[in-house]
Amino acid sequence: MIKTKFIKTYVKGKTALKFPLRRSGVYLIKENKTLVYIGVSLKNFYKTLYRHFEKWEHPSQDVISYSNTCKKKYTFRAIYCTALQAHTLEKILIQKLKPRDNRHTHTEFKMDPAALKIYNLYIKTPVT
Repeated sequence: MIKTKFIKTYVKGKTALKFPLRRSGVYLIKENKTLVYIGVSLKNFYKTLYRHFEKWEHPSQDVISYSNTCKKKYTFRAIYCTALQAHTLEKILIQKLKPRDNRHTHTEFKMDPAALKIYNLYIKTPVT
């Protein structure tokens, strides 16, 4: 598991997202230092996170987009891990941190020994 520090999303008005392609992981998005969203990508981290910072519509799902204004500054943290770890870690972090824009924050997630092991690994992973 690799955990990055929080990084500015926009530089000079353009998204500054740079990731290795084809990675899985979890991402956390902050708006003015307030956690607003936790998401997961099981196949292509860059593509999944990038969609949150551009305007687009999808006919079968809700889209949450963020763009910097003079009052809103966005940062994000990437946590690279296996697809299985990412799926579990996203559920755990949403339950524990209750971000504003995640719709299923009220869903109870049972911490079985495997999930607890993944959460402890996240907690103990140093920030790079």
